[in-house]
Amino acid sequence: MDTKEIAYKYAIKNAYEHEGKADIGAVVGKVKAVLPDIDLKTAMPEIKNAVSLVNSFGIDEIKKEFEQFNAEGFELKPREQREGLAELDWVREGMQVVTRYAPNPNGPFHLGNARAAITSHEYARRHNGRFLLRFDDTDPKVKKPIENAEQIFKEDLTWLNCKIDETYFASDRIEIYYNKIEELLQAENAYVCTCKVEEWREKVKKKEPCVCRDLDVKEHLQRFMKMKNHELKEGEAIVRIKTDLKHKDPSVRDWWLCRVIDNPKHPRAGTKYQVWPSYNLASAVDDHLLGVTLIIRGQEHEQNETKQRFLYKYFDWEYPHTIYFGRIAIEGSVLSTSKIKKGIEEGIYIGWDDPRLGTIRALRRRGFTPEALTKAIINLGTNANDAKILWSTLAALNKDVIAENAEKLTFMKEPLKLSADLVPKTNVEIDGRIYELNQGVQEFFVDKGIISKYKAGQIVRMRNAYNVRIKTISDYEVTAEYAGDIKIKEVIPWLLDGSDIELMMPDAKKIIGLCDSEILNKKVNDHIYFDRFGFVRVDSLEGKRPVVWFTHN
Repeated sequence: MDTKEIAYKYAIKNAYEHEGKADIGAVVGKVKAVLPDIDLKTAMPEIKNAVSLVNSFGIDEIKKEFEQFNAEGFELKPREQREGLAELDWVREGMQVVTRYAPNPNGPFHLGNARAAITSHEYARRHNGRFLLRFDDTDPKVKKPIENAEQIFKEDLTWLNCKIDETYFASDRIEIYYNKIEELLQAENAYVCTCKVEEWREKVKKKEPCVCRDLDVKEHLQRFMKMKNHELKEGEAIVRIKTDLKHKDPSVRDWWLCRVIDNPKHPRAGTKYQVWPSYNLASAVDDHLLGVTLIIRGQEHEQNETKQRFLYKYFDWEYPHTIYFGRIAIEGSVLSTSKIKKGIEEGIYIGWDDPRLGTIRALRRRGFTPEALTKAIINLGTNANDAKILWSTLAALNKDVIAENAEKLTFMKEPLKLSADLVPKTNVEIDGRIYELNQGVQEFFVDKGIISKYKAGQIVRMRNAYNVRIKTISDYEVTAEYAGDIKIKEVIPWLLDGSDIELMMPDAKKIIGLCDSEILNKKVNDHIYFDRFGFVRVDSLEGKRPVVWFTHN
């Protein structure tokens, strides 16, 4: 059972024991006991909805539900944690598993959306199946698709090593949905409602039909034709499927199939259609017609299965197998597409690949690898609990991939000149490169943040070279003199010269620092390890200075 089901079950029990009203605190305590690792902050909306739903019931309905649950037994055991993808016990030898990733392309996808894509692709490949990309682009008004959606999504999916077998756009299939709607109207399983929304809601709340529901088929077909011809405008008519008006969930009662949109401006369909299908209609029809056998999606869609099963029953279709997982959060990152889009419009973010975001494009630009992200998702399995991915977890997985081939270079956030007197001439090897040091006076660049930890008179060792005694330290330079060659712990990294670079940090702040000039021999997308600082990815070698993005420690 998932969070919503557990909350509903114990809300019924609590309401039965307390004269028809469930106490949210008591329900939260039960949910926490059953799901000890649950993130209550993200689970609270579902718990509140369950309690609110139960508190809207009459005492007879609560008693009926309680008796059913009581017969089954109320006590639930804490869910066992499991890492990795569960086996599909319904798959038989030779069976082909067909999965789909069906994003609303109103913005590039993030790591939370990627869970459905990566998991769906993995199951399809495990069972010699097909992985479909289907754009759910049927909202030309509120969540309008972005331009070049196909290119952007395919680029991200290809980078994630998700091989797409077939691609579809719901907006290309409008006529198919129209035909299915007409079939439902002909069979008296749907109706065109012209009631005012407020009036219809009042009727449904009372579990009563509106005046349109039982009109004859001819009238409904004529109304639907007027909708398509735009004789009926936005808000004047809506097609609804006939479900159970007494269903305990009011949103399931006669949910809408399609509606009129005035002046649609769709990047793919243009202004060709004024009647647009609901997500539940388009998704349900396509899952059947495209042969999908396994749907993997977030728990928030569980209610949609309840709605869609009415449609499948009318068409005598078999509903696909389903897996529901919890939401993913990345600590400190923004995942909401609407918030990101607003932030970009307001100039808060530099784009969909801003380092503060959890989009795939941002993670890729920072230097995270598809192997690391895929493993992080697969390790979560298909657990119904919400999960938070820590940067330390992503960093550890990513380091396993990039560390071996990442060349180590010296980087200084605040380079400071250090002049050493009375030093001997010597050759020094650092990370496979030879440096010739002068006799008498040798000038180095050192990092201000490191050298400032020491005081005049202290002895430090110039990395792989010799020791010097600090004479003076200021904000502008350090002076020192030779102090022998006995190895000591206080080692100072240094550069003889270098290249100015621009470093983009995870908080979108930029650092102008000094790096080993070897960086000029690198290529874009190379991974580098800055000694004592962390891993970075080469973003650009053009312009007045190289640009790198910080990946992780």
